[in-house]
Amino acid sequence: MQIALANPTHISEVVTFFNENLDRNNNAVYSEEFLCPLGIKAAIKRKQMIVAIVEGQVVGAFRFYRKKTQNAISLYQFSISKEYRGQGLLKRMLKTINDLPIIAFCPTVSAFNDYFRKTDWELQQQSEMFNVWVHNV
Repeated sequence: MQIALANPTHISEVVTFFNENLDRNNNAVYSEEFLCPLGIKAAIKRKQMIVAIVEGQVVGAFRFYRKKTQNAISLYQFSISKEYRGQGLLKRMLKTINDLPIIAFCPTVSAFNDYFRKTDWELQQQSEMFNVWVHNV
């Protein structure tokens, strides 16, 4: 398995990967932007996408950006293919950008908050709309 910064040759593969692995009806997908190919393309060009590749296939990807006003990294979107879930792949991938705490927003009503609880993220803040989770690597 190779875990690395995505490059422009990965764009179509990453777009396809997110289309196949993100369910637009899942309430954790709170923005259509998560499914926008232009946003994915822009993130790759800005060097803000990490991919995990096995035998030439993307099996995991996440989009991130370094916050300008805080010493933190925002985990903006991620997905792991079904056959690699439950194996700690996201945490291995996050180690590639582990110089600052990583922050993720999750809708308060989403069952996906259980993922953050089970994988040792710390609930930093809660509002009516979002839980803010922090992962210190």
